[in-house]
Amino acid sequence: MAIQEEKFIGCLLGGAIGDALGMPWEGKTRAEIAAAGPQRDFAPATQTAPLLLPLAEQGEAELGDLLGPGQWTDDTQLMLALAETLVEEGGLFVPEAWAHKLVRWINGEPRAPGVSTLQAALQLRTGGVEWDEAADPEGAGCGPAARVAPVGLFYADDPALRRYAAITQAQVTHGHPDAHAAALAVAEAVALALPLSAAELGERGGEAFLGALAERVRAESPAYAEFTRCLQLAQALLADDVETEAAIRVLGVSAWSREAVPCALYCVARAPADFETLLLNAVNLTGGAVDSIAAIAGAVGGALHGVERIPQRWRAEIEEASRLIETARALFYRDASYLPLPTDDEES
Repeated sequence: MAIQEEKFIGCLLGGAIGDALGMPWEGKTRAEIAAAGPQRDFAPATQTAPLLLPLAEQGEAELGDLLGPGQWTDDTQLMLALAETLVEEGGLFVPEAWAHKLVRWINGEPRAPGVSTLQAALQLRTGGVEWDEAADPEGAGCGPAARVAPVGLFYADDPALRRYAAITQAQVTHGHPDAHAAALAVAEAVALALPLSAAELGERGGEAFLGALAERVRAESPAYAEFTRCLQLAQALLADDVETEAAIRVLGVSAWSREAVPCALYCVARAPADFETLLLNAVNLTGGAVDSIAAIAGAVGGALHGVERIPQRWRAEIEEASRLIETARALFYRDASYLPLPTDDEES
């Protein structure tokens, strides 16, 4: 397998694995996670379940069964949907096609969906709004960043298209500049990690990695200044060698883009030499939006390390590993024939 193909696969598998490792602890505090003991493997959900939405407006939403060990949330569902959109449209990012994917997702069984994405998808399903009218104006959550990794892979060699796709896919569901800046930051992180080895990133220094991301985000728009400052804070904490747990407390772990995304990228930059270490830090030392934080860290870490450096126990036990691998290959080869056939839920 070519090194770059291995890294595409590592990125999608890593994102899904981080999502599944964090899933049982979403909304918990750092202290609650610590009280349960160090987390190293998949665990069942205590509150996360699929949301069953009626097709008719008169019906009531219901919750399905709690998710089991190794299952992932909406972050990975939407990461896969975004990857499929890119491949199926022949290399272009078409907002209307992405909006259609969101409707298909909401018609299936969305797992613990974020409020802004859920509201936008429901609006799009009515047919009463266009893709650029559906977003929650105040939506500043990290959902667009947690699903954007395929954009960083697909447009790794095309900065202009990468920036456009990363920001526009966020704008369909989230109206606040923080969400757009965060999605851009993660897409850029994946693209930066792809040609590097872990040793090279370590030699350059994690603070240089965070600094490069901050500069790319800052240069895109004055509206991204506040988010950029949060990335610069992560860079400063790393440069000053602040203890990891204390740095994460300073950065914050809520689902707000200004907290979750710098926190996730800090976890990668803090421990780039080992995939397992960086991902377990993102689970054990955070809390809050831990599933999204770990999904982002896992995707960027997977793009850096490649699939072979992801522990075998996680690769063997993650939900739908073959689908993740086939979708990554579809992105790598830009060939929709690699995409797995849709399930019954996805065809609805």
